Amino acid sequence: MITKPQDAEFLMRLEPHRRAITAHCYRMLGSLHDAEDVTQDILIRAWQRLAEVKSVTSTRAWLYKIATNMCLDVLKSRRRRTLPQMLAPAADPAAPLGAPLDEPLWIEPAPDTLFDLTDDDARGPEAQASLRESISLAFITALQCLPAKQRAVLLLMDVLEWRPPEAAELLGTSVASINSLLQRARTGIDKHTAKPAAPSLAEEEALLQRYIDSWESGDLDAFTALLAQDATLSMPPLPLWFAGRDAIGRFLATVLPAWPNQYRLLPLRANGTAAVAVYRQSIVRGPHEAAALTLIQMSDGRIAQLIRFGLPRLFGSFGLPQQLSPAATPR
Repeated sequence: MITKPQDAEFLMRLEPHRRAITAHCYRMLGSLHDAEDVTQDILIRAWQRLAEVKSVTSTRAWLYKIATNMCLDVLKSRRRRTLPQMLAPAADPAAPLGAPLDEPLWIEPAPDTLFDLTDDDARGPEAQASLRESISLAFITALQCLPAKQRAVLLLMDVLEWRPPEAAELLGTSVASINSLLQRARTGIDKHTAKPAAPSLAEEEALLQRYIDSWESGDLDAFTALLAQDATLSMPPLPLWFAGRDAIGRFLATVLPAWPNQYRLLPLRANGTAAVAVYRQSIVRGPHEAAALTLIQMSDGRIAQLIRFGLPRLFGSFGLPQQLSPAATPR
């Protein structure tokens, strides 16, 4: 409830920037949960300095400066976020799964709605393509491999399109230093990212529906037929991953539905790609409860990569319930 004039001013001047600032912090930190927490702290700090807000030309640029510096401070004391395939060789599907590493270690997905910013509508096709690349999980993962200051410069210059003097002022350094950091950051990103041809929306939707149908029905042959020969599957917080259609198929033979309708999959969008929210029954005729968010990368009519985030706490950030009502589950 708004009770003070300054509260109304906060909502009017600062709240409209929450999503853009959260997206920037997410790219910096690789964690949606951390980004939301830091953004809240940023807006509180900005509210405490409303007089300073009134004196700046661009409120958003002022908030980006606070956000970037706060993220740099956070990164000094936290372990770099990553994915299982960055930590170890591919696992043997016959080996025990082991215990999950449920700690602040894993990169997290983010809903496409986080990046649907109104000021991006005026961008041309090339800029829109660049924006889609900048929200991909591959890009977010590659960013986490960069030193923090290189990460910040790359985002300020290549994503937010700041000029070198602006970035230099924000980071308290010289334009020459900014240009050097940017060159090294671009080289580092290129080493860690590939750019597979994106499917058309119709192709993506058709393949996604086949994915959902085969998983919910427990048809392992139909499911593995959707995979590319060199497909990969990782499952944070489990610290392992599988390489190749055969290995994935042998592993999935042990986890596909034990009874009809055990799983329900809801389509969604995350990091610019197709994804599903996975709900699972733990007992026959029991409720379908939040289990995982799976991001699906497609290429050449096949599924090239699956990343299954077994982190039900992320469902709230995607606007998803923790449990499906009975009316949502019948076939």
